[in-house]
Amino acid sequence: MKRIMIVDDSPMIHKLLKKEIEKLGHEVCYCATNGQEAIEKYFELKPDLIFMDVTMPVLEGDAAYNKICEKDKSCKVVFLSAIGDKELLNVTDTSNIVTIIKKPFKSEDIQKAINLAFGGQESDR
Repeated sequence: MKRIMIVDDSPMIHKLLKKEIEKLGHEVCYCATNGQEAIEKYFELKPDLIFMDVTMPVLEGDAAYNKICEKDKSCKVVFLSAIGDKELLNVTDTSNIVTIIKKPFKSEDIQKAINLAFGGQESDR
């Protein structure tokens, strides 16, 4: 079982993602509503993976990703985006990005992302 943090300003996304993650046998250790909160909670909770929205109030997801990666080179992030394009992210290093899931996502998108994050390969299911 992996510990996963959700970072999104939408309570509906928190609810949908939490349901999918728990259905796959993992724990949601925290749901943050902006990038600044994500940074603070990341270093307190040390989750195995972060599902992070790109566009949020207070601090955008890509800026939060940059700050987390500066201090922890082992972090793993799955970005959630309405656009779904890695080139549009303003990140200094893409090596900790597992994948980008385009919203609205499907159950299999979440499963594929978790499999990729933890050494598994994407399945064709």
